[in-house]
Amino acid sequence: MELQMPGIGYRQGSRLMVTTAMDPVALVKTVAQPDPWNPVGSSPHGNRPQDKAHRKGIAEYLESEEHFVLGAVVLYAKRSEARFEPEPGKENRAIVPGTLYLNYGAQFDVGDGQHRIGAYSDVIQAHSEDEDPVMQRIRASGQPLVVVIDDNPLNRAQDFTDLQRNAKPPSASIGLSMDRRQSVNRLMIKMVQRPELAIFGNGADRVEFFKDSPGKLSAKLFSFKTIRYLSGTVLIGVSQRTTKGWDKAVNDFVEAHEAEAAHTLTELWRGLAEWPDIAAVVAGDRTTASLREETYLTSAGVLYAIAYAVHRAHVDYKIPIKTAMAALAKVDYRRVPAPKPGEKITVRETPFAGNLIDPETGKIGSGRPAWEAAAEGLLKQINKTF
Repeated sequence: MELQMPGIGYRQGSRLMVTTAMDPVALVKTVAQPDPWNPVGSSPHGNRPQDKAHRKGIAEYLESEEHFVLGAVVLYAKRSEARFEPEPGKENRAIVPGTLYLNYGAQFDVGDGQHRIGAYSDVIQAHSEDEDPVMQRIRASGQPLVVVIDDNPLNRAQDFTDLQRNAKPPSASIGLSMDRRQSVNRLMIKMVQRPELAIFGNGADRVEFFKDSPGKLSAKLFSFKTIRYLSGTVLIGVSQRTTKGWDKAVNDFVEAHEAEAAHTLTELWRGLAEWPDIAAVVAGDRTTASLREETYLTSAGVLYAIAYAVHRAHVDYKIPIKTAMAALAKVDYRRVPAPKPGEKITVRETPFAGNLIDPETGKIGSGRPAWEAAAEGLLKQINKTF
């Protein structure tokens, strides 16, 4: 007795591979529990330790997203347990339709996809009732598979490494700009296209969507990632210490107060566009490259410090965003040269000495403790002016 699955057979190198799909419930039952990776054993194979948070995140995604999508998992079967038969007359094709046969009782080994399969298992256990809508959706879905018929367990670890090496994850900026499920992303995409916010140049001119940091000579002022985090920090501050927690908090705020959020951020970005150094770029009288070279105004740490200072001023001291931005326009954002041996940069030269800027080297950081400390100094400037 054999389990039969329609598939498409092909070879990469000398090994036979079959692309097919299974419903997730059957898949969970047909995959062996992965062993831990053991590089010094007699037959080294297995998987890396599971990341519980990653597995949980996939499970929550499967539960909450009706139109979910998961990439193919890579499974392995021994030749004694699995075989592929091409359709008659098509055996000599490079890509061959046919049938994959798996012995009853045999199980696939996981090469790549243990977190996805584990997440399916968790969702199935949590929604075991047949009438549960999540379970109905899972049962009606398919999970794509690539089945490799190969007896050598050493190849499985090498394949996993090669798959990771040859895959290029998207930058945070492009991934976030494509993710329209998040309210904050949708809001920021709308804002960077607004004609009245000239600082963005309708999005295409001064916003970098493909990289998380614009290049030294780039005409882009900010990356989408930086714009999003700066804006979110103005809205909710720094109470969240994890990416997931921050995303939820800022999305909840935008969903509940979208008009207020849009007004707050409009005031923020209009105010920033009026600062002399940036206004010169917007007017075309100065290049972004010179702004980047001569000031700290494109440095993520400085921008986040500005955002947090404005949040504190607005929320804690009820200072209007426009007023706070006008006060911060008076801060000296010019870059200072690296100190000579034995000398140090002081706050007389830049207000960021000792927090964002290392006094002994002149290097600027972007770590959260540094820009939070810098924000306290900027907040004093706002309060003094106000």
